[in-house]
Amino acid sequence: MEQRVVKVLGFSARESQFAVKTANFSFTVKDGKELVRDVSANSEELILAKLAGSIHAVGNLLGNTLGLDLKSIQIEVSGVLKGAVVEDAFSVEQFKKIEVIVKPSTPASIIVLKEWIDAVKLACPVFTIFKEKTPTIVTLVKEYDQVNVA
Repeated sequence: MEQRVVKVLGFSARESQFAVKTANFSFTVKDGKELVRDVSANSEELILAKLAGSIHAVGNLLGNTLGLDLKSIQIEVSGVLKGAVVEDAFSVEQFKKIEVIVKPSTPASIIVLKEWIDAVKLACPVFTIFKEKTPTIVTLVKEYDQVNVA
């Protein structure tokens, strides 16, 4: 049986907004807060978008606190669904696993970014809920300017 994978892409937009794109819709929210507060989100894409929006909001807050000079954050979330999905009662428990790739754009070193992403995982309430209910893996990707790479 083929596994069903759901993907969500989110990235920083102007004025600390977060743009979300999925296979079925796209939208922009300010700081991800509206998305996180929307407890009625019941589609698998909106559930993953809620996680991305929360990581983005907490990531920006902690980045500002730590002085990381974050230009943007791109977040890719993919989830592998368990067997049959009940559309009316969708929840995070219906995922076998969730993978999150976080790509911050900043001059900060990978060591500082590792500390930042660890702090984000500890401070992000939505990530904590996801992690408790299904295996959730976060991968940090640092993009380097080829001119300045040793």
